[in-house]
Amino acid sequence: MRKSYFSEYGTKLSKEQIKNIFEDKWDIICSEHDSLFFGVYFLYKGLYADKLTITDNYVASSQEWLYAENKQFNTLVEVAFTNGRNADKLSRYKFMKNVINQMDGVVLIEENCIEETS
Repeated sequence: MRKSYFSEYGTKLSKEQIKNIFEDKWDIICSEHDSLFFGVYFLYKGLYADKLTITDNYVASSQEWLYAENKQFNTLVEVAFTNGRNADKLSRYKFMKNVINQMDGVVLIEENCIEETS
């Protein structure tokens, strides 16, 4: 059975502040991207996570909230672990959860483990 792990966090800090914390404290370098849906966002793909995305919760260009039920958060951090052995994904997931839990003002919104049968 293949497992994938996902977590989502919210914070009142700006996406630039969160990006800088990842880069300064853990050398997790996020690249800047732009999309019509998300606006400007930061993305990391690498050793620590298969995908880490830092976005604004409110997208000014479309004047919409990505997660209206979490309007108290300016910034969302989504982390996905989808590639590799289950044990390796779980290990990376636990490591990143510990990293993010050390950030002041960052709150876990949701976490999921999806199991796929072959």
